[in-house]
Amino acid sequence: MTSTARPASRAVTGAASHAASRIKFPRTSRRAAALAGGLRTVGKPALNAWSYAPGLSRLSGIMDRTADHLALPTGTSVATVQLGPCDAEWIRAARTRDDGAVLYLHGGAFIVCSLASHRRLVAATSRVTRQPVLNVNFRMLPEVTLEGMLGDCLAGYRWLLDEGYPAERISVVGDSAGGFLAFALALALRDEGLPRPASITGMSPLLDLDTERKAASPHRDKCDVFSVRSCRALQRLIAQVDADHEIDGDRVSPIDADLRGLPPVLIQMGSREILRPDAEEMVDRLAAASVPTTLQIWTGQVHVFQAAASWVPEAAAAMREVGRFVRSNLPAAQGSSRTARDSSARAARSAAGG
Repeated sequence: MTSTARPASRAVTGAASHAASRIKFPRTSRRAAALAGGLRTVGKPALNAWSYAPGLSRLSGIMDRTADHLALPTGTSVATVQLGPCDAEWIRAARTRDDGAVLYLHGGAFIVCSLASHRRLVAATSRVTRQPVLNVNFRMLPEVTLEGMLGDCLAGYRWLLDEGYPAERISVVGDSAGGFLAFALALALRDEGLPRPASITGMSPLLDLDTERKAASPHRDKCDVFSVRSCRALQRLIAQVDADHEIDGDRVSPIDADLRGLPPVLIQMGSREILRPDAEEMVDRLAAASVPTTLQIWTGQVHVFQAAASWVPEAAAAMREVGRFVRSNLPAAQGSSRTARDSSARAARSAAGG
């Protein structure tokens, strides 16, 4: 069993070769195969059952209560932050710096998961990026529409700005549905004339609410987690919530948006995921918009396999790739942003005191 996954191939898109690259990583461990088998046996049937009875999503509370008792790596600190209508957690792994911060948006199909379910993955993100991470506990369906969730994510971004982190030192990371929100956030910031973040990382991101591309995917029956049926159930649920909140008009997913002006992007995807065609199309569209983009395809890995970084070697390797990407897109440090902010505050107090 090999402990480190190395890229097997690297290819660059033709039309905008300067902007996008594709890298494929091999599967090297039996643990990855065991994880895929377990999800295919248990997780996928459970999601299919949910598609018949969406009320089963309430059972996610059991998962959250269990996750709440999982130990975090030694030296990790967690503090609660209030963001108006929702809360968040400010998570620091050991030996983090203050030269930047990460805004983390968790997955869960917009209906499940929580701060607790993603706390270990967020702590791992803090460790590999060597930065503190704000994990936003945004409200979910059916309480709010996607616009309500996006508003909570914007509140998290503004909190980081208010804390003294300049936009060019804020990185946005999201997994699955959180990846959808990460791109939606960056687009909203651009459209509102607010400063853009340093980068966007999507771990198995959901990029298209429509299921047409997924239904035509060669991976539709190979995916270890999702089926076309479960994807259609989510699409119907979002439409129903929109109708309940009297939202009119067609939704524009990130894949269909004007992508110009976005910061550098990293997308990581398992090779058999039903979401893979969306990711490949998104990379082409980002390249056409001259957005520097890397797509990493991890052979045989499951949806958001990075969450298994403490157990699966390829997941640990993928997290290291995330850390390198985030740090490589920060401007050259001139001292930490927090140090600069504190120095300015001290100077202001000194001036005020005469």
